[in-house]
Amino acid sequence: MTETELKAGEWRLLTMGLSSRTAEALARTVAGPSGRLPVIVDVTSWSESELEGCRCGSEDVIVVGTGGDARRVERIRAFRARHPGVPALARVPKNRPAEALEMLQAGFQEVFSDVSGFRASLERARARMAPLRGTGSETVAGPSTEGPERPLENVVPNVFDWIYVVGIGEDGRMGFETVNPPLNAGVGFLSSELAGRSVEEGLAGPSAGQLVAHFERVLGEGLPLQFEEEHVVAGKVRAFQTILTPVRNKWGRIHRIAGISRDITALKEALSALRASEERLNHALEGTQQGLWDWDLGTGKVYRSPRWFGMIGLPPGGIDDSFDAGLKLIHPDDRRQLESAMSAHLEGRVPRFEAEYRLRARSGEWIWVFDAGKVVAWGSDGRPSRVAGMCTDITERRRAEEALRALVGGVVHEIRNPVYGIFINLDALEATFGEEPRYGSFVTALRESAQRIASLVNDLRDYGEPRTLNPEPHLVRDLVENAVQACEKLAADRSCRVAVELEDPSLLLPLNGRRMHQVFRNLLENALLHSPPGGTIRLDVRKAFADGFDWWTFAVADSGNGFDAETLSRAFEPFFTRRKGGTGLGLSIVRRVVEEHGGSVEAANRPEGGACVTVRLPAPRTRTGILEAERG
Repeated sequence: MTETELKAGEWRLLTMGLSSRTAEALARTVAGPSGRLPVIVDVTSWSESELEGCRCGSEDVIVVGTGGDARRVERIRAFRARHPGVPALARVPKNRPAEALEMLQAGFQEVFSDVSGFRASLERARARMAPLRGTGSETVAGPSTEGPERPLENVVPNVFDWIYVVGIGEDGRMGFETVNPPLNAGVGFLSSELAGRSVEEGLAGPSAGQLVAHFERVLGEGLPLQFEEEHVVAGKVRAFQTILTPVRNKWGRIHRIAGISRDITALKEALSALRASEERLNHALEGTQQGLWDWDLGTGKVYRSPRWFGMIGLPPGGIDDSFDAGLKLIHPDDRRQLESAMSAHLEGRVPRFEAEYRLRARSGEWIWVFDAGKVVAWGSDGRPSRVAGMCTDITERRRAEEALRALVGGVVHEIRNPVYGIFINLDALEATFGEEPRYGSFVTALRESAQRIASLVNDLRDYGEPRTLNPEPHLVRDLVENAVQACEKLAADRSCRVAVELEDPSLLLPLNGRRMHQVFRNLLENALLHSPPGGTIRLDVRKAFADGFDWWTFAVADSGNGFDAETLSRAFEPFFTRRKGGTGLGLSIVRRVVEEHGGSVEAANRPEGGACVTVRLPAPRTRTGILEAERG
C-alpha cells in the first residue's frame, strides 16, 4: 500500500476499477479555481486491511467502476465501514438501472454515467455527507482502541435506509429493539421512538399487518426475505424495498430479525417514466414502420426492436442477438457495400452510416431496407463502442424505382432506334449530297440534334441506375488508363493531350469498377471539351491527409477559361449546363457515384487559369474483408 503525502489544500480521488485515463478525466472536471487537480490514488489492488488502515482527509472521495469480482465488493464494504465520512460514488453505464439500484443499495451516495456528470454528483454527495460531519461523525483510521463496541454503534451512518432490529421473545412476541432511520426521514414510517415497543403497539394502520406478516414468514421459513411493497407515509403512498434477515442465538433459535428498508419511490417513478418513454418511442417507430437496432461493438451483441423483426416476418428474438446472425440475412451481393459504408463511419470519414440493402424475410422473399445510424458511445481508448440506428422498409419505393427504370429503359430503347435511323439517313444524305452547300448546314444541324438526343437518353439511363454499390478490389491504374483510352478520339479531335501521374501505380481500392470508369471518363471529357486546341489535360492521383484521415485525390485540371461564378455554384446541379449540346447530368452522375463510395467531389478555378475538379476517395486505415480476400 502506498500512502500519499498531501500538501495544504490538496485532497485525494481514490479510484477502484477505473482506467487511468478515466480517472484523469474525472479529476479535470473537479479542478479548483486555481486549476489544481486532486491527487489520484488507484486502490484497486489494495487489500481489505490496507483499505481499513488508509488515513482519509475530510475532502477525499472514492469512485468505483461497476463490475469486477466479489472480492471488490467485500473490499468496498470494508472501506465504507471504516470510513463512513468519505463520499462514495459509482460510475454506472447508461441504460442499466438495475446496476444503479444495486450500487445505491450498497451504500453509495451517488451514481453517474458520463464523466461530464461527475462534478454535479460529487457536489450532491458532499452535501448529503455534511450533516454527518456536523453531528460528530469522523473518518476513522484503523480499529478503535476505546474498548468493546456496543450493538449498532459503528454502523455506517445511513442516508437512505431504515435499519432496525426486531426482538423475538420465547413466547413469540415481537418488539423493536433499535430503529435507526435515515437522515431527514421525517415522520410517518419507522422512527427511533419505536425502540422498546411491541410491533403491534408501535405500528398503526395497514403497515402493521403488512410487516407482521413478513416477520412471521421469516420466523416460519428461517430464511432471509426480500420484497417490495407500498406504505402510506404522511398521507402519501410510498414504495419501499425491504430485506429481513433472521438472527439465531447459540441454541439455534431465531431471537432477532434484522431489517433494512429503503424508500424507492423516486426510483420507481423514474423507471416508470423510462418505460413510458420507451413505449412512446415504440409507438412512434411502429407508426413510422422503422426498426431500431443497437450494436455493442465490445460484446458483438445487437439489440433489435420488435418492429425490426416484424419487417422480416419473425417474432421478437427470432434470431440470435449477435452481429453475424443479422449479417447472414443480408443478400450476398449487398454485404460488401454494407461493410464499406460501416467501415467508413467507424473510422470517422463520414458523419453517419447509410446503406440500402436486401434482407431475407421469413417467407424467403427479399425486402429492401434503408439503414442509417451513427456512433453513440466511445470507449476509454477513444474508439467507437456502440452504434445505433434505424431500418426502414423501402421495398415499395425500390419497386417503384425499378418500374420507373424499366420505363426509362423502354423509352431509351424506343428513342435510340429512331436516332440510329436518323444517323444512317444523315450518312446517306452526306454521301449523296455532301458536295452541295445548300444541304450541308441542314445535315450538320440535324446531326447535332440527333447526337444531343443520344447523349441525353444515355445520361438518363446512367443517372437512374440503382444505388447498390457492390464494391470490389480494383487496380486504379487500369481504370484510369481505360478512361483515357475511351477519350482518345475526342482528344485527337480537340488536338489536346492527356497526361496522367500516379503516385502509387499499384494502388488498389474497393470500388465499383464500371461506375468509377464512368466518373473518370466524364471528368476527362468535360476537361477536353473546355480546353483550347493544343492544351494539356492533367490527371494527378495522390495521397492526401485531411480532416484527420488519409484520402486518395484524383484531380482533373484543364487550361480553359474556367468556371464563371454561376456555373461554379451550380456545377453539380442536375440538368444545368452552359455548354451547347450538353445534358447537364455529367457532373451530377460524378458526385452521386463518388458519394456512394464514401468520398466527395469539388470544383474550383486554378490560379494560373483553367478549371480543376477534384475527387476524394477514402484510403482505408485497416484491411477490410474485401481487400484481404483480394491480397490473399
